[in-house]
This record gives sequence, structure tokens and C-alpha cells, in this order.
Amino acid sequence: MNFNIFNSIILAGIIQGLVFGAVVACSKKYRSPSTLILAAFIVSFSFDNFQYFLEDISAISEAQLMTLYFIPFQFFSGTLFLLYGLYLLEPGRKFKRIWLWFFAPFALALIISSVFKILYAVDYDEESLEIFYGYMEGGFEFVSIAFDMSVLVYLYAKIRRSEKRQTLPNDFHSADRFRWFKIVMLSLFVLSVVWLAVTIEDYFYYTQNWYIIYIGMAVTVYWMGHVGIYKFGIEQERKKIRHYSIENRIRPEHGKGKNEHIAALEQLLVAEKRFLDPTLTLDKIAEELKISKSHLSRTINAELGMGFPDYLNSLRVETAKSYLTNPEFAHYTLVAIGLEAGFNSKTTFNAAFKKLASVTPSEYRKNQQIGTTS
Repeated sequence: MNFNIFNSIILAGIIQGLVFGAVVACSKKYRSPSTLILAAFIVSFSFDNFQYFLEDISAISEAQLMTLYFIPFQFFSGTLFLLYGLYLLEPGRKFKRIWLWFFAPFALALIISSVFKILYAVDYDEESLEIFYGYMEGGFEFVSIAFDMSVLVYLYAKIRRSEKRQTLPNDFHSADRFRWFKIVMLSLFVLSVVWLAVTIEDYFYYTQNWYIIYIGMAVTVYWMGHVGIYKFGIEQERKKIRHYSIENRIRPEHGKGKNEHIAALEQLLVAEKRFLDPTLTLDKIAEELKISKSHLSRTINAELGMGFPDYLNSLRVETAKSYLTNPEFAHYTLVAIGLEAGFNSKTTFNAAFKKLASVTPSEYRKNQQIGTTS
């Protein structure tokens, strides 16, 4: 056996990926099409790494790998990544039969590799098999790289189109929801470029740089799996909070407007719940109310005794308080509560809450729970 620090790291990732897939598959909490596809993607990626890991530690030879065990998981993983991206864009969509064509590259690669195994088993002409093997090995690498990069470009383009179609106020709950996935895609695209360079290098000269690809891909993919599940959990909590808010018409307290501009501002922010938009700015409000930004700012300061940012955050904090004191959300993450109240991150939520309530959200929740039980 040829163990070293690099393939040991790869093995740890493989085990983590298989455990991750099993946990997601067995958990009712995460049983949805998107998470199951994500789990299948992680498992497929882990099996792909495992077959090359066995070769790397000399548990099997390269000939044994290609003539007995090899399965072109790289094409299967690429297709699953594509499907996960599509479900991420539209969580409620149903599987379309035409999507089965996405698996055509995997099916074709599987047929080719199976034909090679059969020809090898029946002692077909050795020289012809060597030529077959050369074209198959190089072809799989280059085609899978091209396929994966095409998937990444296609999904990124669809996400950008989706983001451009979003119109406030209806879609502000989805602001920046794809940021983490775009980071994943960018990382994988860069790694694919490196993968292509290493493949070309290996085609002409034997190289040990494959470890860069294996470890880089593993770190990115497993990070994607954990963040994807984490984001899914937050999104489910946000949906339940939102449903509760709509059903119970939760609205924060606000002062009575003293002039038409403040009345219009409160109608826009409170009645229409625009304060929940994390991208909202004074410029946008002034433009919608058709008054100058400077005049609106002075009016808010004079009539409400605070600046626009503090007024906006006060509405969000009051909304967050209603969620933090609700027993139904006692175990919900502060991230989900903060995002659903209109903040764009847990950091800004904590900072604004501490400034306006003199305690952090977690301290406020804890104090409310103590007061309820005492």
C-alpha cells in the first residue's frame, strides 16, 4: 500500500461524503428533491474519487481499474450537479422526462467502458485494445472537463437571468440567495481550468499534480454539500416564518406620520412591508416617492427623530422580536429570523439589534424564555 498525506486527505473526504449522503437520505427533515440530488451528487463524487484512490495506493493496478472496476462517475456527477442547480433555481418544480437526456453522456461513457472491459475479457487483439484504451482514457478526461464547464456556464447564465427578472417587492425574499452557489461554481470553474492544464501536461509528461485537482475538488464539493444542506434548513425555517407572518398579519409598531411624506413612507415601508427588502436604500425610496433624497432624509430626521437607516432597522428589529418571542420559532436559527426580518446577514442583524435593543438577539430570546418560565 502506498499511503501518503495527500491520499489520506482524499480518503477522509470520501468517508465524509458517503456518511453525508447516508445521513441526508435517512433524514426526514432533508427529504426533498433538491437535497436528495445534492446527496447523490456528493456520493457519486466520492465513489469517483474512491476508484482512483484505490489505484493511487496500489490496492489495484491501473489495468485492473480500467478493465474491471472503472465506472465513469465524472459524467454522472456533472449531470447531478446540473439537476441540483435547476432545483435550486425552482425548488417546487417537478422532474421533467426530457431531463433524462442529461444522463446521455454518462450512459455513452458507460457503454464505451463496458465494451472495453468485454473486449479485454475475451482477449481481443492487444494492440487494438491499447489504441482503444488511449482514446478512451484521454477522451473521457477532455470530454468530461468540457461537459462540466458547460454545465457551470449554463447554470450561471440561468441564475443571472433569474436575478434580473426579480422585481421588488415580490421577490426580495430571494435577494442574494444564490451568492454561495455562484462562489461554488466559480471555484469549480477555476479548478476545471487547472484540471484541463494538468490533463494536457499528463498527456505529454507524467505528472503528480493530480493531487491538486483531487483535493481542490473535494474541498469545494464537500463544502458545497454542507452549505447546501445548511441553506436548505434556513430556507425551510424562513418559509414557515413567512407563512406565519402572512397568516397572522405581523406588522411592527410605527409612529403616526405628521405629514404626507411620512405617511407615504409608512405606507410603502410598513403597509406594503418593503422594509423586509434587504437591498432597500434611501435612494430607492426617494425615487419611488418622487421626492429628493436630501429632502426625504431631513423629513425623516425631523418627524421621526432618527435617520433613515435606524428607522428602517427599527421596523426590522420589532419584527424580529415578534419571531424571537414566538414559541413556534424557539429552536429556529437566528440567521433565518434575521433574514426573514429584512437583514442581509447575521452580522448586520446582530449589530442593529444590539444598537436598538441594547442586547443581542440570542440574549433577547434567552431573557424572554426565562421570563416566560419564571
